[in-house]
Amino acid sequence: MPRPQPESGDASPLKVTMEAVAAAAGVSRATASRVFHGSTPVAPGTRDAVHAAAETLGYVPNTMARSLAARGSDILGLLVRDPTNPAYGLLFSELQAQVSRAGLEMVTVAPSRDEGARYERQALNRLLGLRVGGIFVATGVIRAEMLEPFLDLVPVVVVGRPESHPRIHSVSYDEDGNAAQLADAVAAHGHRSVAVVTPSAANSVPEHRRGVAMARRLREHGVRVHPVASPTFGRAEEGGRDILGLHRSGRITAAMFPSDWRLLAFLPLAQAAGLQAPDDLSLTGCDGVLPGIDLLGFTTVRIPVERAARRAVEVMRALRDDRTRTPTEHELLPGTLVPGRTLGPAPHAV
Repeated sequence: MPRPQPESGDASPLKVTMEAVAAAAGVSRATASRVFHGSTPVAPGTRDAVHAAAETLGYVPNTMARSLAARGSDILGLLVRDPTNPAYGLLFSELQAQVSRAGLEMVTVAPSRDEGARYERQALNRLLGLRVGGIFVATGVIRAEMLEPFLDLVPVVVVGRPESHPRIHSVSYDEDGNAAQLADAVAAHGHRSVAVVTPSAANSVPEHRRGVAMARRLREHGVRVHPVASPTFGRAEEGGRDILGLHRSGRITAAMFPSDWRLLAFLPLAQAAGLQAPDDLSLTGCDGVLPGIDLLGFTTVRIPVERAARRAVEVMRALRDDRTRTPTEHELLPGTLVPGRTLGPAPHAV
């Protein structure tokens, strides 16, 4: 039997209706709707016929109309920090997979890393305009008070960063514990004077917290800490030059970075200066999800991205079922120390 062909004239997929798909598949509109929306089971043969007709005609489901008509939208929103950062990119991928397994859909907005909290607030407004049934916030910039106006409108779950707001649910990495694991390892290797890269909270809340926690733990071990600012990823050489200067003056034997990405950005500077890790300078990162990190041999902490995504979707489903009976929780998920080649014994006392 020949497959249905689109009608001549304006064949824009956005103008193909569900009625046209139903007619081409030989079913009612209600049956076609059940196939696309998954509200009730449909016989496999019927489902295949509807999907085949939709593919031939180029039909695009009108999810906006669906969310407006539904009492509770099955479309969730995700505000994610720059997905080119491997940690955020993996979190996005895992959240998408978990949302799909839950039978829901997700629309994502991703302001660039050069855009600050104001742009992220605007992105949240756009998600609300799409009538989403819940919002995941996976960014290290937007502040809790900026989320407050949304809390009475839709369920909000912060993913991947610590949150203490009494009305905002969060599933995050244990940044203090992860930083302590790395600092303990550095101190155990005999390093007594260490540079710690600490971005501002305005640039990244999680990385700022990691840097502060690393410095605090090192001081508990009696280690001298040299804080190094690193404003943005695009200007990594600024903090890198500070580290090279501290090393040239003999003041440090190790440098700690709040992410593997920042450590990776420092390596060309170190190479140009003729430094080898760990013989000349020990180095540590954090995240453990950078592609090829096993080949790079970074000493780092592997954050539990997959577990965070799974728990975030579970919390979101509970909130959607009954927000009033779901107590606010701030879950902290510990990471795992990954020993690598970039951390070695301190070559000499500083």
